[in-house]
Amino acid sequence: MKLPSSEYDDNGNRIDAHYVTNRIRTAKYTILNFIPKNLFEQFRNVANLYFLLLVVLQCIPIFGVVEPAVSALPLMAIILITAIKDGIEDHRRSQSDNRVNNAKTLKLANWKNVNVEDTADSRWHGLHIILGFFCTLAGLENKYAHTYRLSITRKKPAKEPPALRRSASISRRSLTAESTSTEHGPNHSIYPVSSLHSHPNPNRSHSGSRGLLNTVRQRSDTFRSELSQIFKPPNIKRQTYRPGSIPHSVLYRTVTSETGADGRTMRRMSTVHPGDVRCADLEPGEPPAPKCNVFWQEVRWQDLSAGDYVMLRNDEDVPADIIILSTSETDNMCFIETQSLDGETNLKTRQGLDATAGIRTVHDCERARFYIESEPPHANLYQYNAALRWDIVQPEDNETTVSHQKTEAVTYNNILLRGSVLRNTQWVIGVVVFTGAETKIMLNSGRTPSKRSKIQKETNPHVIANFVILAIMSIISCVLDSVYFTSSGSMPYFDYNIRGDNAHYDGFLTFWVSLILYQNIVPISLYISVEIVKTVAAYFIYCDIEMYHEPTDTPCIAKTWNISDDLGQIEYIFSDKTGTLTQNVMEFRKCTINGVSYGVGTTEASLARDKLENINQTDEKMAADDSDFNEAHRAAVMKDMYEQQQAMFENKHVGPKPTFADLKFFGDLKADNEHSNAMIHFMSALALCHTVIAECTDDNNPEFINYRATSPDEAALVGTARDLGFTYIGRDANILTVEIMGEIKTFELLETLEFSSSRKRMSVILKPQDSDRILLLCKGADSVILERLTTDFGYQVELEKSQKQLQETTIEHLEAYATEGLRTLCLAYRFISPEEYKVWHKNYQEACACIYNREEKIDEVCEEIENNMLLMGGTAIEDRLQDGVPETIAELSQSGIRLWVLTGDKTETAINIGFSCNLITNDMKMIILKADTREDTKVQLEQAVATAYDPKATKKLALVIDGTTLKYALEPTLQTLLLRVGMKCNSVVCCRVSPKQKAQVVAMVKKGLKVMTLAIGDGANDVSMIQEANVGIGISGVEGRQAVMASDYAIAQFRFLRKLLLVHGRWSYLRIAEMVMGFFYKNIVWTLILFWFQIFCQFTGSMIFDYSLVTLYNLIFTSLPIIFLGIWDQDLPSHISLCYPELYRMGLRNDKFKVWRFWATTFDSIFQSAVCFFFPYMLLVAGAPDSAGYISNGVYETGTIMSSIAVIVANLFVGLSLYSFTWIQIGIISLSILVYYAFVGIYAQFNTFIFAGQDRLFAVGYYWLILILTVFGSFFPRAVALYYIHIYHPYDNDIVREIELVQKDGRYERKRRESNSQTEHGAD
Repeated sequence: MKLPSSEYDDNGNRIDAHYVTNRIRTAKYTILNFIPKNLFEQFRNVANLYFLLLVVLQCIPIFGVVEPAVSALPLMAIILITAIKDGIEDHRRSQSDNRVNNAKTLKLANWKNVNVEDTADSRWHGLHIILGFFCTLAGLENKYAHTYRLSITRKKPAKEPPALRRSASISRRSLTAESTSTEHGPNHSIYPVSSLHSHPNPNRSHSGSRGLLNTVRQRSDTFRSELSQIFKPPNIKRQTYRPGSIPHSVLYRTVTSETGADGRTMRRMSTVHPGDVRCADLEPGEPPAPKCNVFWQEVRWQDLSAGDYVMLRNDEDVPADIIILSTSETDNMCFIETQSLDGETNLKTRQGLDATAGIRTVHDCERARFYIESEPPHANLYQYNAALRWDIVQPEDNETTVSHQKTEAVTYNNILLRGSVLRNTQWVIGVVVFTGAETKIMLNSGRTPSKRSKIQKETNPHVIANFVILAIMSIISCVLDSVYFTSSGSMPYFDYNIRGDNAHYDGFLTFWVSLILYQNIVPISLYISVEIVKTVAAYFIYCDIEMYHEPTDTPCIAKTWNISDDLGQIEYIFSDKTGTLTQNVMEFRKCTINGVSYGVGTTEASLARDKLENINQTDEKMAADDSDFNEAHRAAVMKDMYEQQQAMFENKHVGPKPTFADLKFFGDLKADNEHSNAMIHFMSALALCHTVIAECTDDNNPEFINYRATSPDEAALVGTARDLGFTYIGRDANILTVEIMGEIKTFELLETLEFSSSRKRMSVILKPQDSDRILLLCKGADSVILERLTTDFGYQVELEKSQKQLQETTIEHLEAYATEGLRTLCLAYRFISPEEYKVWHKNYQEACACIYNREEKIDEVCEEIENNMLLMGGTAIEDRLQDGVPETIAELSQSGIRLWVLTGDKTETAINIGFSCNLITNDMKMIILKADTREDTKVQLEQAVATAYDPKATKKLALVIDGTTLKYALEPTLQTLLLRVGMKCNSVVCCRVSPKQKAQVVAMVKKGLKVMTLAIGDGANDVSMIQEANVGIGISGVEGRQAVMASDYAIAQFRFLRKLLLVHGRWSYLRIAEMVMGFFYKNIVWTLILFWFQIFCQFTGSMIFDYSLVTLYNLIFTSLPIIFLGIWDQDLPSHISLCYPELYRMGLRNDKFKVWRFWATTFDSIFQSAVCFFFPYMLLVAGAPDSAGYISNGVYETGTIMSSIAVIVANLFVGLSLYSFTWIQIGIISLSILVYYAFVGIYAQFNTFIFAGQDRLFAVGYYWLILILTVFGSFFPRAVALYYIHIYHPYDNDIVREIELVQKDGRYERKRRESNSQTEHGAD
């Protein structure tokens, strides 16, 4: 099909001819741009820019730096280490990209895709290829790179994949489309159609060919294959043309060759074509032209373009976003798995377009003429709007044909997204609509919002303070140097042509020299060291076996490495309920049918209700109830119940683990009365109103039918209907087959009105095959269904009376179910007249054909039909709590963390789940906010504030607020009131909350209270909440992995949050806090020694240390101990930490990183630097030569002694900060000190002017005496201060350490002794 003229400009050139290529690139770097781009990324860090400036300054001779190359070593080392880390990470990404881009798929070869501009004949084609080569190296994806790759592809011979050539007979048997050779009337002709996989063969015999719809092989592992032989549709015949009646197919653009406009049969088409006839111009069903050589070619994914035909085979990945044209199934459906997109393993159905269902061969693809109007690419996985259009033309010899255009709507149900996998379907033919970066999976692969930890943010002011100190020191030095410029002294004798000509100029030079001299006060290695520590912490979290979930083989995965210390400072946790606190494995427990409640048994929430009512567990009645509903009794009830079922009818499809039990169910069902009919209708509705897929997965039990559903609720409903004898067998085309009490019945599915979060319901419109009545079945949330029930009963007084009574009874039962913590749904139905359905269906089709606002228009049309319904009853499903949830919530509450649960459940359900999981306890006073208007919300909030701030109140508070009230409470005028109430409540439960409201609640608390927040969820509706919080945690559960993909940490169970926060989070906070303080300490000590020396050299910026020592101080001599403290130090072992959740409050109070601690550390380091300078200076200034005649009080000799003391003091400071003295810590501190002495000993052997022979300084006892005195003098005040704090103002962990490690009489020790005592007692 030629492009329309609108696609060309006035000069005949294509407008916007380039589509995005299908090549993806997640790697940041290429061979060409790695060095410049990585350097740019690193020098965006202000600290790196600062040190680069210093390196440049040191290269200027006037500043007197003898070895400027040595000064660049620290910066070069940090940049090199970072570059290597980035390069390794990016190389892995690049390897992953190459594996994906080079994957194979089948593309239609030797036909022209008009969407791809062919520049092969252009005069600039060669230049474009050259430019494309360099663009490829640079990682640019543009039209030149695409031209370059196309030129490479063209050079390769087009050939079929070996798998397709291996056995033509097998390929034809499964995937051919040949006409049937049967006895027809004289006016009928049958023509062969070529294989999908092989080259056409004009000489092929047609006598053994078979009809297309009869030969497409059905899936052998589902019930659809069995039903296909029963419900096979009749062969499609060519229609006589009447206005509007040409077959709805893109293959028919005019009156067919078999029928004329007047209905008369035309002559048989010739099988011999002129040599110049193109195969694409022939009629559907005609044999291929002799020179036609289109076929399916195996190509790389990256070689696909928008508009290409592709064919997917079973179990193949989808290479791009593809609109489904046709499938191997008779109903033009296919099945996909979307685990890579959203993590859901349940199969989903996708439907091919009706207009393209006839495309079965490569020649059909070539002969089809259509175009697609598509919306722009966007990231919404569940929305797509487009329209497929094709023209019906008027032949010159047929005046009765009217030229017009046909249209078919394309929705997300007709598209296969890149990342999904084709399942249980032989093949699918489709057309590529979005490629590469425009596919939905790539649009959703954006990085999680950049997050910085709280300590990192608080460190920046401290770094700025160091810059201020640096500036003050430099200004003091330059001012005093100007003052001393004209004074007497030895300064002029050490000029070396680096002094200024006057005092002002000399002071100016001294300022820059001082920046170089005091550069170490800014910790250049701090950031890279913290990154190393946090990376190792993420690895330790990953390796923690206690957070590994063996059933799903899922460890705890840290996806954002730089916020591990935030895990130790969380004040508010916002949690989803379903799938997060609960298992999201639904069990059908109870139902109400025609006003009668069925189902026995107790739930976890029922026990919580008993706590609420303060029922004594030793009460005889309670004990009797417990014995009635224990598991053994429940099993006995089920056994008797299913024996009754088998006596009534044989049910071969009962599942292995039924969940519904009630002895009276089959007794009532057996009675032939009005109520039993209502029960049959109710259970039949459960078996019919759904979108599940029926499968036979158990080879040992072929009668067992397993259901795959997008929602576990739906699978539970259909599964229970199956167990009770109302079995959904499967679907063939639009025929639903069910087995109702042993009798097979079929229904024609007219429409499915699917569930959405806004509709909160789903419906099916059916027509029984043994009746002409049209039936609508609807199920959904009780609030949605009840408001759509009929209120106009006309003259049917009895029906009106029974329905009103049924509504009252059903509401009572549903409220009772909700009180037990069960999830409730309502079922309703109505009959539709054929006339009403015809009008409605036309409107529905028009809404489906809309390109813009399609979902809104479809919802409006659905509203028209989903009304005036009659109530049938309701269901109640239990979603059991995950293991360890109550214990985890109790300990988190004990630690000072406040938990807010944001759920979509009803208020009663949420309250009882809150009791069952210890979120709400008996000693709490509940504040329930339930308003309908803004004014009522304000009144209730003001009353709640008064209650919360009542000085006489002693009980803890729990707040429960429903969705309507929350909507008004989140408005700016009422947010403050809600925050005031929330601050005083230990637990908050928000009910009927939308995904948007979840994010709004998190943002309100995070910004309004300036606190650290954590959000945890498992579904796509939790993504916005997870990304809004300071720390987002995704649970890899039943609802998919979208929450995991958007999270910072991924865990398998809620209970793992306990150790993640109370152990790893607390450890990380303590380690990072001590580590940052240690960095500032050691840098200030070293730098201030140089500053004190300026007093004695007239502030000229002279150096008392050899410059190699300055360079290596942070890089080698003092780096490892502080890093190992951040990696290994533990104040308490994990098992003891878990016994004291209150220890977590240290992070909440920020005990270890308060501003006063920074300034205390700063003043301590200033004091110690003075001791490290003035003690050796005063002890050496008048010292005598040693026995060999060498002096130790020269400038550089004194500097070397001071540097050794500074290195020892800095490393011993780490030792004083340690909680656990392990051999690793002691060894690394000792090694760092020994490395210093080894370096001095080796470096002193070189004949340098100022350093040769200085190793002899360490050979005299006087040096070691000075060392001991100086170290003692440095740490004495600090040791006294630490002792005082430990005795009179101890931290929480100091107290616990003394109880557990010294007195051995704490919680852990008592728990251990009790466990040992019980073990010994059991042995006796």
